[in-house]
Amino acid sequence: SWAGPRLGLPLGVAKMLGKTKSMMMKVSPCSVIGCPCECYDGKEDDKSDKKCKFCKHKKGLHVVASASDAVEIPYPPYWDHNDTKFNEMVEMPSGACDEFQKLVDQTYRSAFTKDRQKHNPTNPKVPKGYTVKKVFRNENSHAWQEYACRLADVQHRDSPIEQIADVKTTVAWANIGGAKADRLVHECNEWYLFHGTNPDAAASICKNDFKVSRAGSSTGTLYGKGLYFAESITKADEYAKPNSGGNYAVLLCRVMGGNVRYTAEVTPDPEDLVYSCIEGPYDSVCGDREKTRGTYREFVLFDSEDVYVEYVIEYQRKY
Repeated sequence: SWAGPRLGLPLGVAKMLGKTKSMMMKVSPCSVIGCPCECYDGKEDDKSDKKCKFCKHKKGLHVVASASDAVEIPYPPYWDHNDTKFNEMVEMPSGACDEFQKLVDQTYRSAFTKDRQKHNPTNPKVPKGYTVKKVFRNENSHAWQEYACRLADVQHRDSPIEQIADVKTTVAWANIGGAKADRLVHECNEWYLFHGTNPDAAASICKNDFKVSRAGSSTGTLYGKGLYFAESITKADEYAKPNSGGNYAVLLCRVMGGNVRYTAEVTPDPEDLVYSCIEGPYDSVCGDREKTRGTYREFVLFDSEDVYVEYVIEYQRKY
């Protein structure tokens, strides 16, 4: 069987913005790992949830070659860059860092999990808090184009999406930033979520995107092999590592949850969860350990084009 979608393989902006359907059909290999399908087999006007006659995976998982140079996609108006190609991490001023400190404070919880013991064996204590040291905004034209078109694809589906409006990071951001929360497309379940890492890896991810070879290598695969995100800084911090200066890092990502498969099972079936997203009607998984274990919820994505890393937060732990 196939293991899951090939994270990091570009969907291509031609999918939504102006290339002919005949061209799409010629360059649409399946993005599921190990799938031999080289071209979507079906009708040109099939919707994204229709299955390929050859490999049985959804049309939406068949990748279209990138055409980012041929279209214009607006960039967020608060970015420093807004035209041509660019890939730069912009350091935020100290005043902006204060808002991210509030975000960290408001999403902090003291709950301990086995993952903290596993990933922090020399000091498994839950920190009493975190001090933000630096914040960078990731302005990457290519990655943004891919994400924006994926978001547009979901936004124009025929069936409405059941919204999850209580994601703690997004709620906190709305309380802190006010109108800044309006930048998210709530009807697509677009949220801000954390992903723990280290400063060097954070810079690499911003430049090159997530890699499938690393998916699940740090967080595990309780809900399937994918990209794991947290609404609490404490959960994301379990997987963060320091640099030589003692700074840890989390990514604050814009995540397109779409149709969410919710599970509160203690021992979920990861294969079933992945299958429901890559071949079924769902786009992501919400694993609710807060309900079953009193710890945290996690959100799992199986396609890196559903994620845009917008900020890197460097911080230090407080004990």
